[in-house]
Amino acid sequence: MNKKGFRRTLLATSVATLMSLSLSAHAEDLFGKISLEKGSFEGLVVQAVNVDTGTTRSISVDAEGKYRIPKLPTGVYDVTVSRGDTVVAEKKFRIRLGANTNASFDIVTDNNIEVLQVTGSRVAMIDVTSSDSGLTISADELDILPVGQSLAEVARLAPGVIKGDAAFGSDANSFGGSSAAENACYINGLEVSNTRQGLGCGSVPYQFYKDFQIKTGGYSAKYGRATGGTVNTTTKGGTNEWEFEATAEWLPDSLASSGKVSRGDNGAGSVFRDYTKDYNNRVDVTVSASGPIIEDKLFIYAIVAPRDQEDHWTTGGGRFSPVNTYRERDTSASDAMFWGAKIDWDITDNHRLSYFGYSNRTDSEISDFDYDPDTGVIGDLQNTSVWKRGGEAHSLSYTGWITEDFNVTAMVGQIKTQYESAPSRTDCPGVTDSRTTGGAEISGCAGAVTSYGANNDDNTQYRLDLEYTLGDHTISAGLDIQDRKSERLSYPTGGHNYTYLTLAPGGYFEADNGNVYNTTGAPLDYVEDRIFTGGGSFKSELAAYYVEDKWQITENLLLSLGLRIDKFKSTGTTGRTLTDFTTDPAPRLGAVWDVLGDGSSKVYGTYGTYYLPVANNTIFRAASGVSDATTAYLYSGYDTATGAPTGLTPIGGSEADSVQIGSTPVIPDKDVFQAQEADPYAKDEYILGYDQILNEEYSLGVKGTYRKVTSGLDDYCGRYAYPYCVMINPGEDMSWYADGYYWTGTDWGDSSFDADGYGDPGSLETYSAETIGLPKADNRYLAVDTQINYRGDRMRYSFTYTWSKSWGNFEGAVKSDIGQADAGITQDFDFPAVMDGAYGYQPNDRRHVFKFFGSYDLLDDLSLGWNASLSSGRPLSLFGQGYPDSNPNLNGGWGDKFYLYDADTGEYTRHPRGSNGRTPWTFNLDLNATYNFTVSDIDMKVSLNVFNILNVQEATSLNEHYESTPGVKNPYFDAAYTYQTPRYVRLGFQAKF
Repeated sequence: MNKKGFRRTLLATSVATLMSLSLSAHAEDLFGKISLEKGSFEGLVVQAVNVDTGTTRSISVDAEGKYRIPKLPTGVYDVTVSRGDTVVAEKKFRIRLGANTNASFDIVTDNNIEVLQVTGSRVAMIDVTSSDSGLTISADELDILPVGQSLAEVARLAPGVIKGDAAFGSDANSFGGSSAAENACYINGLEVSNTRQGLGCGSVPYQFYKDFQIKTGGYSAKYGRATGGTVNTTTKGGTNEWEFEATAEWLPDSLASSGKVSRGDNGAGSVFRDYTKDYNNRVDVTVSASGPIIEDKLFIYAIVAPRDQEDHWTTGGGRFSPVNTYRERDTSASDAMFWGAKIDWDITDNHRLSYFGYSNRTDSEISDFDYDPDTGVIGDLQNTSVWKRGGEAHSLSYTGWITEDFNVTAMVGQIKTQYESAPSRTDCPGVTDSRTTGGAEISGCAGAVTSYGANNDDNTQYRLDLEYTLGDHTISAGLDIQDRKSERLSYPTGGHNYTYLTLAPGGYFEADNGNVYNTTGAPLDYVEDRIFTGGGSFKSELAAYYVEDKWQITENLLLSLGLRIDKFKSTGTTGRTLTDFTTDPAPRLGAVWDVLGDGSSKVYGTYGTYYLPVANNTIFRAASGVSDATTAYLYSGYDTATGAPTGLTPIGGSEADSVQIGSTPVIPDKDVFQAQEADPYAKDEYILGYDQILNEEYSLGVKGTYRKVTSGLDDYCGRYAYPYCVMINPGEDMSWYADGYYWTGTDWGDSSFDADGYGDPGSLETYSAETIGLPKADNRYLAVDTQINYRGDRMRYSFTYTWSKSWGNFEGAVKSDIGQADAGITQDFDFPAVMDGAYGYQPNDRRHVFKFFGSYDLLDDLSLGWNASLSSGRPLSLFGQGYPDSNPNLNGGWGDKFYLYDADTGEYTRHPRGSNGRTPWTFNLDLNATYNFTVSDIDMKVSLNVFNILNVQEATSLNEHYESTPGVKNPYFDAAYTYQTPRYVRLGFQAKF
């Protein structure tokens, strides 16, 4: 055996390594080269047979001994090289999700050309056919790690992925500095992302998953609609052996540690958030069956999972008020019965049809009680409600190997999701008491659910991909279509939502007709009545076309050249087009250099432009007939039963002079809502990386990433856009039509004040960037990831360190520092005043992140696992409610500003973004033990997982609102919203036969 062949044989032992450096590729291809000491390649055939299903594919090697079998289902394959009926080489290889597998062979011959002998099979651990970045890991490998059983928790193992703000839910993640609403998720090729806001994904029980692929950057033209990252997963399928499995996971509350209490006034004041009352007792059970309906032909995997959960926690309150509700949620197995199935039909060896479907619908009963956070006393029942969550998904996929050089894949699918909360009482208004003058707290009878109405999504998807191999070129082209329909109706319970506040002397409420000042010389209590009502059905239509050429220029150099065009169209409840974008051709370029030519190292680089579609939430807010008006009143008292104010007097003397209009029920046309020159949200990304196998046990990777928003799309709501907002690219000259309102810069000029949603003829006007007054959208991310992987006989681990910084004047699609989930239409860029001081380090700026996870086989049947992370804190700001300039073009009375008002001196001080330090560093250590054993020929496994074993509970987000109204300090400023999750335990059992 030659030295090179021997070295590659040793590397073969690492192909199934737990931690992989750069595994994300464009397809699950088996490829390689046959090396002959003598003789011809003519007549050599490579065959791959799936050892579980019998799926068989074969192909002849070319004149240079090369071959490629594309798009194989993941699994273990018996790969043979044969001439006629004689098998001359054979070895098993594993095809992993998204990773191309190199199965090359060195073969020597004796004097008889028909007698061949394999002397070495070669597998490169590093995928030298891919320039993607990310992590691929199987469910079996995760079983020996203490990882939470969700897609989000698995994704956080990858470098460059951090947990998003708690305001967006436990499944929110930031990829590469992007906001948590810029990611996409797929299960078996079906997109299951939240299309309403981009936050979170549909999911199935952990036991249903087979492989996970986390794409953190550099993905090909086949993928789009994400400027953060993607999570791609596959589920288990049936095999030629019938197998039955039962699992049980128990999270006992009795073994969980208590949470913390957050207080105002630097820890000495009243309770703000209380986590000591949290209770979570959860039992997850799954039962699955899989096997052949017809051996070697038709397979099924089916799973059911009754979910039983009881949890309690405190909720309610806001930025300026404490929790005031104790909530109990009861989810019974009968109302939360998950079912899922995957059916695979190998029609022939060259044609496969697959069905995938699941239902994760859940109805939970909610009971809300009065709660006094300072005494911890739970009071009377306020209200009950039913939360309807989850939905159903179905897809049908086809893969056809038409010829050895041409293959086709197609998919049609649909996912329906519900988000409705239905309170039993709808006659009680929402009430929040944020006064700072003291007195008895004003509370109501609505509980924390203060709106109701239908709320669901329906996403129908179609996809077609074609791939043709021509010499050294693999050319792909495809079409990707989605029809995203939504229905949302929102009505306030009791018809109102009241917030009690205090104005400082000289402070003001900004009405649309001008500021209303407190001239009493003393703090003034008042109430804001926000009536947010309306809605209907609306949709977005998305289409994408791509072409890509993977060109193997030399043995060691591969280029990937791709272009993608996306179309995004939004339609409101009346059928009017709201937005309509066609992107410029987005380049997706990549290069991979196999440095030594043996697959032990590679240098790779990528450049790509990525676009983000308009979220359906934007259509709801702008084009579903929603009316959003806030009116300020003085009051003389309140109803002790409902909390509603009595003796109301408009604070400005008349309601017209006391109201802020957030949105009008008139639905605008595209000419009014979308600027003529506006481009969709876009981000450029540059990556340069190096991967190296150091020896049989160690490998190393270093990667640099730079991202920059090149086109920031957001809504401008200033006087020139009134009575609507208009989607623009901030900092650029923009043109749009007026509708009845003509702001001259100082007054309303020739306005008719008659808005019908259509642009007035001849009203198209170009507004300079200087006139609009907004800065250019700026968001950047720079990172260096360093990763060391080890795999020994009994131990394997991965250590990563990410140095990064994220800076600019806005975060992205959502806004973490104030918890605003209105994707694409946050308060950023609404008015010039809110952007004054906005430049700085962004909320997802975690300068240093360390990750260390792995496992050790203490015995053949007993393994120990760990998962540790250490992260630096995120920047903190000082948000005020006033602005030193009353120019109506700046609109300084709305939204959160970077100025604080001193009521004693009447002066403002400017505090730019991130000027209040950072949250603390956070450390987390999870441990587990897994023991395998057999009883009566039944394979069993028990596991113990302890999360946050040291029970470290540092604050993860703080209240950054220094003022509640201009000049009035928020007593809960700098108090913690959330902490690290306290220590808890998960006990597991599995039986398989």
